[in-house]
Amino acid sequence: MNTSKFLPVILVFFTVFSCKPEAEKSSDELSIRRESLQVSIDSLSQILAKIDAEIAEKDTTASRSNITAFKIEPNAFDHYVEIYGTLEADKNAEIFPETQGNVLAIHVKEGQKVKKGQLLLELDGTVIKSNLNEVESQLKFAKTVFEKQERLWKQNIGSELQFLESQNNVQNLQSRLNTLRSQYNQTRIKAPFDGIIDEIFVKFGQLAAPQMPLLRLVNLDEVYLQADVSERHIKSIREGSKARLEFPSIFDTVWTTVHQTGRVINPANRTFRVVFRLENPNELYKPNLLANVYILDYAKDSVVTVPNRVIQQDPQGNSYVFVAKNKNDRNAQIEKRNVMPGLTYRGLTEVLDGLEPGELVVDKGSRSIKTGQKVYVTEISTVKEENENG
Repeated sequence: MNTSKFLPVILVFFTVFSCKPEAEKSSDELSIRRESLQVSIDSLSQILAKIDAEIAEKDTTASRSNITAFKIEPNAFDHYVEIYGTLEADKNAEIFPETQGNVLAIHVKEGQKVKKGQLLLELDGTVIKSNLNEVESQLKFAKTVFEKQERLWKQNIGSELQFLESQNNVQNLQSRLNTLRSQYNQTRIKAPFDGIIDEIFVKFGQLAAPQMPLLRLVNLDEVYLQADVSERHIKSIREGSKARLEFPSIFDTVWTTVHQTGRVINPANRTFRVVFRLENPNELYKPNLLANVYILDYAKDSVVTVPNRVIQQDPQGNSYVFVAKNKNDRNAQIEKRNVMPGLTYRGLTEVLDGLEPGELVVDKGSRSIKTGQKVYVTEISTVKEENENG
């Protein structure tokens, strides 16, 4: 509407009618004047409304909600499966006796390094040793008799029965001697592998039996971590998958890969086993040490991500965000945008469809705005900046 042309006409009309006294005006003239004034009022109202709209458009603080927004920029997105695991050692053994007897001697101390085959502990084998000496003497005599009987047999002197009896006697005594030697060796406990005496469970003179451990021997040069993973990740986690192991008790983190995956699903909790091998030259890692395990099961170099908090759902279950469409500078108008969310990890959600790079997604203030509303964007940041700031 061209207000510059219309205003002079109105002013002239007002002047003409105002100069004539009211008493001299007829009813028709008064009706015409009333209708003219009403038209003028309506026209002026339209003009004022347009001016108010222009003022509001230029005024960045008038009747606008303040919001903050994220500018969409594709970023790398990694998703980890988070579980717990415990450390184990391949060579971590409680040593049990194979026979019963009193502890006769303890040749090692706790914390002592030992070699494979080194004598660790002795049980009382006096009776076995006595029987062993007796059988050795009997065997020596039996061998002498057999040798003489053999020489006579080769000269065709004596009977074949005598020869066979002497031979059988030697064999029986030799077998018995081997058995006694094995039993005696069972009273002499030796190290099955190189390691460290972690704990001694018995004392001198105490009666030891096969069902009770004597000591614990460990070798921590190589350890492994074992954890259970839900069967729903059986396709995404396999041997060679990257992983991060965090040990909160010792403030240590290790980057490694899955060494082995289980071939069987545990029916009790629907999980399968994963194993990580770790070198441990300084023996920092101890058996049964707890670890937080993060296994990488999904990674993309360039995807659209937004903070979880900006995604809302309507009554029909559709996911959506509010997008601020810029008009000028920081002034914008709100648009509701349906999105297709993907995986979520640590406060971020991958958006598979619905957003384009460069668009502004409303963050603070998103719960109190609606489609078509005009807003003022007080701050624009990126998802990457938020992550870097904590």
